[in-house]
Amino acid sequence: MSDARPRRQGRVRIRTQESPASRNSGGSRTSDGVLFDPLSPSFLLDPYQVYTKLRQEDPVHRHEELGLWVISRYENCRYVLQEDGLFAADPRRPRGDGLPGPEEAGTLAAEDRAPVRELLTHAFRTQDLGQLAADVREFTRERLAWLHSEGREEADFVSALAVPVASYAAGALFGGGLARWDGYLDACADAVRGMTAGATPEETDAGLRARALLGQMLRTEYRYAHGGSDRRGGLLRYLRLHEAEHSVGAEALTGSLGALLFAALNSGRRLLGNTLNALVRTPGALRGFAGLSGAGTAVALDELMRYDSPFQAQDRTVTAATTLGGRRLAAGDRVRVLLGSAHRDPEAFPHPDRLDLSRSPNPHFAFGVGPHSCLGVPLALLEARVLLTEFATAHPDSTPVGDGTREPHPTLRGFTALPVTLPH
Repeated sequence: MSDARPRRQGRVRIRTQESPASRNSGGSRTSDGVLFDPLSPSFLLDPYQVYTKLRQEDPVHRHEELGLWVISRYENCRYVLQEDGLFAADPRRPRGDGLPGPEEAGTLAAEDRAPVRELLTHAFRTQDLGQLAADVREFTRERLAWLHSEGREEADFVSALAVPVASYAAGALFGGGLARWDGYLDACADAVRGMTAGATPEETDAGLRARALLGQMLRTEYRYAHGGSDRRGGLLRYLRLHEAEHSVGAEALTGSLGALLFAALNSGRRLLGNTLNALVRTPGALRGFAGLSGAGTAVALDELMRYDSPFQAQDRTVTAATTLGGRRLAAGDRVRVLLGSAHRDPEAFPHPDRLDLSRSPNPHFAFGVGPHSCLGVPLALLEARVLLTEFATAHPDSTPVGDGTREPHPTLRGFTALPVTLPH
């Protein structure tokens, strides 16, 4: 398997401190009295303290500098996400914090999005996820075996496991020979670094080159994906065979596939890092996860999604004047739904700051709601189930080495480095 073994990684320098979720019962305003400052260092480190204050003091908060309403309580957040006609999503609009969102790349005109999404949805439903899980499991075991052969006592979970596993899983789902291209995993790693908030100019340039290379790989695989009779042809083969039925052109499809690949790389490593971090910092949780199977694993994954979601917010635009939480919103107003805050609302989740792997029901919306829910949910859950199970089984007593390094992004929460022990 090409690129199965990474280049040797050095020790990771710890730059920031992860604040335990159990501390978020307090919280305070910033020194200048601002209740919500999404670019402040304290918020980027631990937003949950701020969320608590917002829910308690001003659940429909007007932020004049950002020019939007900030919604923090669970019921209000769910209402906004469900009422798509009243609160419209606009993926082509830049984020209010001035930082580019991953959805900006490869977006389509409104008239093109529906048929492309419909075709992609059909393509996802036809995939053999059981076989995909087996392939990802084999790859994950190879990665773990490589770490063991190196005699590692610790490793950066993000660079050594989360990024390559998410990259391989996405490539295997797309099908053809994408995941087996020489340089594919290295290109994915460079693309992820370049898309990370706080990337250096050199990392950004390398990331742009990597994204162009991945786009070329993707277009090449798509061009030849219609041949043969391989049942494991993946998304590319299905789309190539059915594009004409849906009146969708190759350019629109490959552009959307590129955006989907980059979103999968971005969200996958954040999701995997956040979930592993929660498990290793909660006494007994990693060993407990290793003992789960079937429905028990699914319940635990739901809780891990809720507890520290990679997607902390979604933006909407008000289409007609309305009232929410006693505040009057005008048509055209922008609304930011704080998913991370909704998931810690005690009105919806008893003891919300406690990681409870048996929590049920668990009505989180970590992947969105309705027509704007994430297409890649099956892939994300498959990655998490396979990698966390394999890692927990191999190293049930793993512990964090220091505090890790959080990515400085106000709406996408994840680690750029998460060193953990590898006890044998």
